Amino acid sequence: MPDGREVDQAELLDVAKDEDRARSLLRALRTLSTGPDPKLREMARGVLRGDLTAQQAFTDPEYTAALFSGAAKVRRAGEQRSEAEAREAGERFGEWQQARRTEDEGEDQGEDQGTSRTAPGQQPAGPWRHPGTGGPGGLGGSRPAGGFGHR
Repeated sequence: MPDGREVDQAELLDVAKDEDRARSLLRALRTLSTGPDPKLREMARGVLRGDLTAQQAFTDPEYTAALFSGAAKVRRAGEQRSEAEAREAGERFGEWQQARRTEDEGEDQGEDQGTSRTAPGQQPAGPWRHPGTGGPGGLGGSRPAGGFGHR
């Protein structure tokens, strides 16, 4: 974070339970810390600064309500897509997911060598960052098969 220290993956393991999920959680917090929802920005920045733990953030009623509200908006946007929009977004998601895997492999290799490819505060782009994808904030896409299962 520009104003000080940022937590690392190890500090998120208490809620994430493994390194892959901790890395994913850290990315999500970085994304939320600059997102449009003020309550989620506040929560994410607090966790990233270490002002509150992820456990505290995810059990706080106000933050939980903001998270569920955002998820409901995403679900509604998905329900309002045409089949063509859903296919296109699903393809973009697959491409993004492959790029993320490649990035993760590079980060794993960088950690083995004592370096990281992602600069502090840098946020990876997601499939929802493409303009013109429909839905609020450019959200779109179908739920890809196998994309969210247990690891």
